[in-house]
Amino acid sequence: MKIISGKLKGKNIPINNKANFRPTLSRIREDLFNILAHNSILKINWSQSIFCDLFCGSGSVGLEALSRGCSKVIFNDLDKMNLNHIDNFLKNNEELKYELWNVDCYKGDIAFLKNCNIIFIDPPYKDDYKLIDQIIFDKIKNTSLIIFESEKKLESEDIILIKRYKNKSLFFIKKS
Repeated sequence: MKIISGKLKGKNIPINNKANFRPTLSRIREDLFNILAHNSILKINWSQSIFCDLFCGSGSVGLEALSRGCSKVIFNDLDKMNLNHIDNFLKNNEELKYELWNVDCYKGDIAFLKNCNIIFIDPPYKDDYKLIDQIIFDKIKNTSLIIFESEKKLESEDIILIKRYKNKSLFFIKKS
């Protein structure tokens, strides 16, 4: 798996081979960042955005955000080994700003979300929109954009854009 575009284009993303996660496919990452860059509804100021990869796993989405010029990325994952792989990969790139968090989103303090403009959420398969509705919405700014990757069909008045794929969708959500 490689970074698609930007400063780190073509670099291999280090993966914890013992981890139980499913990285976001390259074509979905490419679509996601094209939508963020070119969709007039979303109005993203990329170079001033703080991006959070909430269940980062391999970190592929957050690494892509950093590579494409996002001002800062916050990586969060329960598996410290995943975070160590990301940290080791980024250590030699001092111009890239990032933070690593090891917080259980359901039980821990996720106050770091209040600083984020864009929050990417790809939770384990068993989780769903309740995470956003019950936990996340009270921690974010009203102007923050949530991007939720899910196999399930979600319905909410807060969804402003949907990009569908064969077996999953990206839901772009803003708090109403």
